[in-house]
Amino acid sequence: DCLMALWNVPRRLPGHRSAACRAALRMQATLVKLNEGLSLDDRPEVRFRVGIHTAKVLVGNYGCDHRISYTVLGDGVNLASRLETSNKFFGTVMIVSESTVEGAETEFQFRRLGRIMVPGKTQVIPAYELLWERDACGPAPEQPLPAPVEDPAPDPLVMHQWQWVRRDVVLRAVQSFEKGIALFTEGDAHGALPSFLEALTVLPSD
Repeated sequence: DCLMALWNVPRRLPGHRSAACRAALRMQATLVKLNEGLSLDDRPEVRFRVGIHTAKVLVGNYGCDHRISYTVLGDGVNLASRLETSNKFFGTVMIVSESTVEGAETEFQFRRLGRIMVPGKTQVIPAYELLWERDACGPAPEQPLPAPVEDPAPDPLVMHQWQWVRRDVVLRAVQSFEKGIALFTEGDAHGALPSFLEALTVLPSD
């Protein structure tokens, strides 16, 4: 099933894009702790996917005299749902739209994934992966930093694909991947391949 959350309604919320991204990351962190308890009971882990979009929509109480629901309607709602579903294709956890990135890029690390076509629309939509909050990175609880002894100040760990990975490793993979995406978007699929392979070499779990 799915859960829809709203920001900036019914009251205006400054920084609502960042608030949505922060909530998604905290949900993931909380779910990781929950799964630790489930694994102790030999129960299957729970996973989720997130789609975040910023748009103007219709908001209010909809329904009839017998049943009324406070909700939102519009293309923006459908696009957020499509972004969530696109995680299946990209193998990611959280995908956000460009309209969300533009208001939160100074606070969060994103990765450009490419462009997606929304069913029923002719316009392609740039898609980005939400990676982490820039000022909230740190080691996983009770997790040793996998750094060589000679490294006096190892990079913190970040959650990536449900695994704790050194932030500098993820950044190197992201840089190679985005270089490949840029070449692929320009029509140079052959030239993009080495960059994609380099990203997988740096971060095989990606």
